[in-house]
Amino acid sequence: MLNSHRAVRIESTVDIINQRYCEALTLEELAFRACYSRWHFLRAFEEETHETPFDFLRKRRLYAAGYRLLSDTLLSMADLSIQTGFQCASSFSKGFRRQFGMTPSEWRAEGWRDWAALQPLQAPPPAGQDTLPNTQQEYDADRVYQIDPRHLQIEIVPEQPVAYKRFRGVWGEALRNTIQSALRIAPLPHPCFLGVRQDLLHLRGPTESCYDVCIPVRPGTQPPGIVSVGRVLGGLYAVFRPQLGDPSLSWRSLLHSWPSQGRFVFDPRRSMVDRYTQHGDILHCDAQYLPIMLRPV
Repeated sequence: MLNSHRAVRIESTVDIINQRYCEALTLEELAFRACYSRWHFLRAFEEETHETPFDFLRKRRLYAAGYRLLSDTLLSMADLSIQTGFQCASSFSKGFRRQFGMTPSEWRAEGWRDWAALQPLQAPPPAGQDTLPNTQQEYDADRVYQIDPRHLQIEIVPEQPVAYKRFRGVWGEALRNTIQSALRIAPLPHPCFLGVRQDLLHLRGPTESCYDVCIPVRPGTQPPGIVSVGRVLGGLYAVFRPQLGDPSLSWRSLLHSWPSQGRFVFDPRRSMVDRYTQHGDILHCDAQYLPIMLRPV
């Protein structure tokens, strides 16, 4: 769970981009948050994330738009461009085509599946291992299930302060082992932990994948050591609670099961959250939180 000073600073600006991507963020604002000069911030951000700040912001906006296209079939392109931080619909359409090789309309009409099928599914093997993790299952359409939406409860969930560790490029089967290793050396008690991801459909692939392991803490708590501190949850969610012994659903299944023309739509500004508890040697997902919002008018 421990981080370097640089990682704590940079990940705090990543959190700002993830939460406020629809706003006109400036380099000065991000550098100030990280307590760096502009030049040092640019260098540190790229070394930590392997992207420039504005490449990261651009992708965050475009992936958020991709999710909204799939989860809200009534949303117009003009409204979508504004809600994802673009100044006009034409710049949004050009950027979307450059990123995904198709128009937003083609993406919405199941074109995203064709795009995903062409992406490299295999991450580099972990250090010391010759075999690659099985990542094909992340895209396997046979693993997407339709469940009765009545099994999803709409709840207002309070905000939760957390200490967290962000893992980049950890993918597929290797993720569970990495999480358990991190928890074993965590400097805090953890009867439960929250797993947080922004990339609902695994669109960013193995090398850009990002997963936060979060331990709930009391408000105002400063954990020992160099640890990132933030907040998760907070707001309106569709909540699915698997029974002990039942497998958790993939996020694709949850999104696929949510009514795309209902009163509430998926909110890509907030993270998807899994809540895990330990039952003996079994790590059980006992709640999955899909962020939703009232359909904008």
